Amino acid sequence: MIVATKDSSQQSRELADFVCDGRGDQEEIHRAIEALPVAGGTINLMEGTYDIRKVEGSLGGITIERSDVTLAGQGSATKLILAPDQDTNVIRIIGNGVGDITIRDLWVDQNRDQNLYDGAEYVNVSHGRFEYCGIKAFCARPGDTNPDECHNIRIENCTILNARRLGIMLQGRNLHVVNNRLGNAMSDSVELLGGPGFVTGNYVDITGRTHVAIGSDAGNSIIMANNIVHIRETGDLDIAFRSWANSERHVISNNVLAVDPGGQLSLAMDVRGFDTSLTGNVISGPEDEKRLPLWITGSGATITGNHFKNVNIIVNDETGTNRPIHLGGNMLENAIVTHKMGNIVADGGAT
Repeated sequence: MIVATKDSSQQSRELADFVCDGRGDQEEIHRAIEALPVAGGTINLMEGTYDIRKVEGSLGGITIERSDVTLAGQGSATKLILAPDQDTNVIRIIGNGVGDITIRDLWVDQNRDQNLYDGAEYVNVSHGRFEYCGIKAFCARPGDTNPDECHNIRIENCTILNARRLGIMLQGRNLHVVNNRLGNAMSDSVELLGGPGFVTGNYVDITGRTHVAIGSDAGNSIIMANNIVHIRETGDLDIAFRSWANSERHVISNNVLAVDPGGQLSLAMDVRGFDTSLTGNVISGPEDEKRLPLWITGSGATITGNHFKNVNIIVNDETGTNRPIHLGGNMLENAIVTHKMGNIVADGGAT
C-alpha cells in the first residue's frame, strides 16, 4: 500500500492508495495497515510531512496491532511529527504475540517541547510513564499483561528526535535497532527490555538534556556494538551506555564516545549485571584534570582491548558474588583504575 500526504509531489499523490490531508494523518496510515492482506505487507509512506495526533482510546499516534507489517519511508524526506499537546507515542506496536515488524527509513519527531504531559495517571503503573516515545513496542497496555510478548522487531535507518520519554523503547525478544540517528530524550535515546537484542551502528547525537544514550533494562543477551555517542557543546547527558542490574550476557564493543568542549557527561558507562564483555571501545573524557567516571558494578566481566583517555574506571562489584573481573590489555591515557570492591583478575593474575 502507498500513502502520500498533502505536501507530497503530485506524482506521489497520483500513485498513492491513500492521500492524507495534512491533519491527523495517522488516520489514513491506519486504513492502509488495515487494508493489507492477511499475510501482511509493506506500507510505503511517500515524501512529505505527516501530522500525527493521538487516537482516543489508543496509545498512539500510529498503532501497529498486527504482525508481518513493514512501515517504510523515503528517508529524511518522510517526516512524522507529533502535533502539539498530543502526549502520546508517535508509533506504538502492541498486541498479544505481535511480531515481525520492521520500521525503516523514517524521520520521527516526538516534539517534546510542545508535548509536556508527565503521565501522572500512570505513575504507579508498569510501563505507564513511558507511553510518550518516538517508537515503542510492548505487547500490552499499561498495567495489563499478555501471554506472548512482541518479537522480531526491527528499527532501521530512521532518525528519532526529541522524545518526551524514550526515542526507541522495545520490549520482547529478537529486537534490532540498527543504523539509526538518535537524538535527545528525557529518558533514554534507545532502550531494550528482554532480549536477545542488538543495538548496532547507530549515531547518537546529543545536543540537549538526555538521561541515557544507549541502555538495557531487565534484558539479557544484548549486543551494543559499533555505535557512536557524540555529546555536542550544548549537550547534557547522564549516562552514555548502561546495562541493568541482574541482567546477563552483554557485549559492549567497538563503540566510540566523544564529548565536545562545553558538553556535559556525568558517566561514561554503568556496567551492571553478570557476564559482560567490554572490548574495543574508545572512551574519551573531555578534560585532563577531571577524569570521566566509568562504573563496573557487575561481576563476571571482561574489560580488555579498550582505549580509555581521561577516564576513571571504578570497579565496585555490588552483586556480592565475588566472581572474577578480568581487567587487562587496555590503553590507559591519563586514565586510572579505582578498586573499591570486587575480584579483579589482571593479565598477570589476581590483584
